[in-house]
This record gives sequence, C-alpha cells and structure tokens, in this order.
Amino acid sequence: MNETPIINEATIMNEVPIKNEAPIKEVKISTYNKKAICLIVVLVISGTVLGLILSSFFITEANNRIKDFADALAHEFGAYIPAYFHIRTTPLSTSEIFLPTLGVIVVCISMFLLIGLIAVYFKVFAKTKSKYIGGLLFVLVPLFIESIFLVDTLRSLFISAAIPYGQGFRESIGFEMGGLGQILVIVSLFESIGLCILLYLSSE
Repeated sequence: MNETPIINEATIMNEVPIKNEAPIKEVKISTYNKKAICLIVVLVISGTVLGLILSSFFITEANNRIKDFADALAHEFGAYIPAYFHIRTTPLSTSEIFLPTLGVIVVCISMFLLIGLIAVYFKVFAKTKSKYIGGLLFVLVPLFIESIFLVDTLRSLFISAAIPYGQGFRESIGFEMGGLGQILVIVSLFESIGLCILLYLSSE
C-alpha cells in the first residue's frame, strides 16, 4: 500500500527558501530643534527685561546728572551764566533715550546668550573632557566679561545727550551716525545674531 506524504503549509515553508529582503530605510524628516528655540527665546526675553530695568536706572541717573550740573552752574554764576555753557535743564527726551536703551538691551541679550552657551559647553566638557570644548569656554568667558564692561560703557554714554554740540564731543561719543554709541549697538547686534546661531547648533 503506497503511502502518500502529507504536505502541509509548514512543510512548504520549510522547503521553500525565503529570500532576504533589504530592510526598509526610514526617511528622517528634518524638524526644527524646539528645545534650542525655546532656550534662545527664554534667554532673549530675559536679556530684554534686564536691559529695560538697567536702562531705567541709567536714564534716571543721566537726568539727575543734568539737573545737578545745571544747579551747580546756577549756584556758581547766579543769573549771569556765560552763554558758552549751554546749560540744559530738561530731562532726556524719548528720541534721545531710544538708541541707548536699545544698545543696553542688545548687550544684555548677548550676555544671556553667552551664559547659555557657557552652560551648554560646560556640560559637554564635563562629560567628554574635550580640549576643543575647553578652548571654546576660554573664549566665551572673556566675551561675557567684556559684555559687562560694555554695559557700563553704555551707561556713561546716556549722558552724552546733555553735552553741548559746540564742544564737538557729542557727535563722536553719542548715538548719532558714526558715533561710538551707535557703533557699539551695531556690533552687539551682530554678535547677538551670531550667538543665537551658535547656541542653536550647539543644542542639536
């Protein structure tokens, strides 16, 4: 009696070789680094708030210096003050404090961005002990110290609006076209843009 072998699916699966198919590659869709963007936004807002607070103190200080200078001259010369003194008794106007305030805000934003970069690179350096990261920290820390001195420089430039035009200094140290204050604002603005890009790339 001939016995016919029973063929089932398991037998067929064992006998038929299965071809190795290439794994399906997942296409990665580039997305924005939300964590880095949120960090940059928080640092920019913090720098803006600090800049506004410091500017309010600087404006008050500048107005007090204008008043004290006028009072000192009035006390010294009385009603016969020489015309070449050009005494100013009015406080700084909105147009006179706009650019100085903007400069302080931009520098404060740079300070907070530098703090963020130093924190990111210090965290990486603690894990990797990389000499390259350590070198970057030695670059960023002096830049942060420089920004502190830059805020103090802008503080002294707030009073430039009270300097008479006849002395020839206001145009060179103030916030007019080509003045020292305006140059510091422009340099700080470009520095802040560069720091935002560096912080975004470093946080990826």
